[in-house]
Amino acid sequence: MKLALAQLEWNDRVITQARKLGWQAYLQVGVNSRPGDPSLILTNGPRVLLVWLRTGRRRGDRQPPVERFPDGMETACWWPEDWPRVLGALAGGQVSGVGA
Repeated sequence: MKLALAQLEWNDRVITQARKLGWQAYLQVGVNSRPGDPSLILTNGPRVLLVWLRTGRRRGDRQPPVERFPDGMETACWWPEDWPRVLGALAGGQVSGVGA
């Protein structure tokens, strides 16, 4: 799937900030991704954060399929307007989860 400019910029903004704060980032790319896979997998020490990055309007009926991941796995779905929450999560705060 090809990403639009706004999506590419949003991905880059999150990855850049995550790396500044010591996170390793694995970005899903074309041939390796499946529908429903997270946009990013971020690791920092023992923390693993699965992130779905979204642009556009929020839709409650289109939430990521997090049930296939083990309990206790940190998951998040972020839109650009969630930037303060993104910064908090990357700085070591609690991730409020998908759909929040």
